[in-house]
Order: sequence, then structure tokens, then C-alpha cells
Amino acid sequence: MRLLITTFPRARDCFFSVVILSVLAHCGSSALPKATTLTRPNVLIITADDLSAILGCYGNPIIKTPNIDRLAARGMLFERAYCQYALCNPSRTSMLSGRRPETTAVFTNTIDPRTSIGDVPFLPEFFKQWGYFTARVGKIAHGKYEDSVNWDVEKSSGDNETQDCPFRRDSRFHLPCWEANDHNDEDEPDGKTARQIVKLIEEHQGKAFFIAAGFIQSHLPFSAPKKYFSLYPPDSIVLTEELTRNEKPDRKEREAIAAYYACISFIDAQVGVIIEALERLNLFDNTIVVFMSDHGLHMGEQGWLARKRTLFEADTRVPLIIAAPAKQANAVSSRLVELVDLYPTLTALCGLPAPEGLEGTSIVPLLDEPDRPWKKAAFTSKLINGKPTFSVRTEQFRYIASHTGSGKLYDHQSDPQERTNLVKDRRYRETVAEMKRIVLEGWRKAVPAEIVVPVI
Repeated sequence: MRLLITTFPRARDCFFSVVILSVLAHCGSSALPKATTLTRPNVLIITADDLSAILGCYGNPIIKTPNIDRLAARGMLFERAYCQYALCNPSRTSMLSGRRPETTAVFTNTIDPRTSIGDVPFLPEFFKQWGYFTARVGKIAHGKYEDSVNWDVEKSSGDNETQDCPFRRDSRFHLPCWEANDHNDEDEPDGKTARQIVKLIEEHQGKAFFIAAGFIQSHLPFSAPKKYFSLYPPDSIVLTEELTRNEKPDRKEREAIAAYYACISFIDAQVGVIIEALERLNLFDNTIVVFMSDHGLHMGEQGWLARKRTLFEADTRVPLIIAAPAKQANAVSSRLVELVDLYPTLTALCGLPAPEGLEGTSIVPLLDEPDRPWKKAAFTSKLINGKPTFSVRTEQFRYIASHTGSGKLYDHQSDPQERTNLVKDRRYRETVAEMKRIVLEGWRKAVPAEIVVPVI
């Protein structure tokens, strides 16, 4: 069921516009209008790998991200944005298809995204059908399945996932590997990505474009030039309570976390290269810019270091910033949004009819009214014993529906680190029942009753 309602200045215009767009969408690409900078805004997506929502603009006093912070000041920062699966391939497939993992049937990094969903248009492919020039540099779909998405231009700048990455065995976790190298920014894979993105923007600014920059940091192995490591002396790193509770941690834990922070600051610098190009070319007035990550990464929460695939806040919450022309700047929304919402949001912002089958909700209304009533819950899943298991996040609580039936409940007002499971606390009996009901009813019952999306 589609819950997207498109509005135009007059009811008559609405009727005829919807009819025309529907006819064009079913007549093949030859009938579709060519997109130009005069008729459609550009789209630029910047995504980082395994990046938690711990940036400066998210209130972190330690991690230095001045360029991402600057982008947030140009648009809207979503405080409660969640991925649909805390693993690269499932999350990216969900975002690109606008469908949830239960529909895509992609739950691991070894499943071709096309296996279950066939030839449905991925996000850039839909924009290509409407006349956009499309290009990606770096990692957008999961590495080995980049060919499952069709772009006008595809470039890779290197892949750190193929490098040797040994782990130190520990009773509590595997300690990640890292490297502070002697490279210049432009010699790093992500440095090359940023500069190739700028070149593509310069070459195609005369026509509406859909361009995506896929940075491979902060994915293991953590690797960046030494100057970024110098920003975070290991002795200054504050460890989580879980890492210090049972035994005295050694310096390696602090070094690992410092390396993660260093890679975040390195990525921030590459974002700065792209932002400066948009400013120099005066493209912000006609370009929608999205900054996001595929999922987070545990950095000591629950006692895990560099771990993903969990259903906790550290893994499921992601940074999401949208800077769109004629929308609010320097704004923050605390409403619940999901990465699966990106597809219908971008089509709405660009005045395109969203294809059938999308399972996200356009968040354009939040770009105008960041505090308006919105979703009841965000859903993240994980395959356990061959069956999807859900984590449901409301604005106050997280409930994890355990496959054993026991479940976990955390109150984020009093316990943002998710340390105390309240599922057996009698005071939360009604809350547990309500969260179970949300899980059973599913995402369709959690969206707003009515969504009004203006078209640019």
C-alpha cells in the first residue's frame, strides 16, 4: 500500500500532473522528459562505511568533523536515523532498492542483490530513466555486487577490505587492525574518490546529475595519513564502562578507538573537498546533498570493539544529513527516519513519481516541519536461525524481539547506552506489550496516517 500523497498548487494541476507522469512512467524511457538543471535538481549522495552517528554535529565533543558539520548547517540533521540491517550488503541493497531486507531477502554479504527482487530499478537507475546523468565513484552497492547497479559512469578508487587485516585474539573481542600511513590525502583511495567526484561534477554540471561518492573508511582496516592520527592521542581516549569493568584494558584498545576517530576525520576532510567544489561552482542552490552511512560500529558499547551485525543502538543508528534547495538550514529533527526512506524522499524532492513497491516513507514533510508527528517506530532486522528477528526503536524505547521469546527492552531516556534490560521489570509490563504489538503489526502500521509531499 502506498502512503505517498503528492500535492500541487491547485487540485486540477494535481490531477493532470499525476496522470501525465503515470503515463510517461509506463511508456518506456523514450517518452520520458530529459532532465536538465532548469527542470530538475541535482542529487549528490556521500556515504561512509561503518560510520556511527558520533560526529561533531551529533554532539560529540572529541571527534573533529568541521566539514560534515558545515554541511549539516546547510540542511537538516536527523538525530534518529536507522539502518534496516547492520551489515554492508543488506543495508545498501535496502537503501538502493527502497525495500526492506525481508523483501530483498539479502541478509548476508554473499547474496546477489538481484536474486529475489529481479530487475526492479535501483535508485540511480530510476533517475537515469528520467534523463539524469548517473555516476558513482567508490563503494555504493556492496563491493562484489557493484555490477548489480547500472550507472552511466562507474569508477573504483581501491578497496581496503581486500587488504590483510589480522586480529588480536581476546577473551572479549577481536581487536581491529589499523595503520597510520605516510600518504597524502589525494593518494588514499578515498582521497581519489573525492577528487574524481569533483571532476565528474565539473564535467556534468550543465545537466541534471545523480552522483554518488562511496568512501571505504571507516571500515576495517582503519587506515589514514598520520596527521589525522595525531588529532587523537591514545591516552586521551575515554573507554566505555564495559571495556573497563572486568579487567584493566591495555593501550591497544585506546589505539584502536583513536584509529577509528582518525579515519572519521580523514573522511571529513574528503567531504570538505566536495563541499568546496559545490560552493565554487554555485551548485548548492540546485543540488540535493545527502550524507549518510550504511550502519554503525560498536566502539566499546556492550563490551564489543569494531563489531557490527547487532540490533543495538551503536550498530543500527546512522548519521543522516540532507541539504536540499529551499528547505530549512541548520535544522535538526528528532523524529524517527530510516535509510529505506531515502528512495521516495529523493524522487519527491525531484518531482518524480515514485515507482511502485517502495517500502520507505518520504521524509520531505520533515524537511519543512522537523518536529511534526511522524513514525511510531524504526525497524532493523537480523537473520537468526534462518528467521528475521526485529529490533524496534521508538523515540523512547528500543525493543529487541529475541528468537527465544525472552526479548530485551531499553529506556533511552534513562539508559541511552542500553545497559539495563527492563523486559522483566513489572513497571514496564505495558510498554513491553506495546512494543511486541508494534513488532507484530510491522512497519506499515508505524508510518504516519497521512503524508503530504510537495513537488519542486
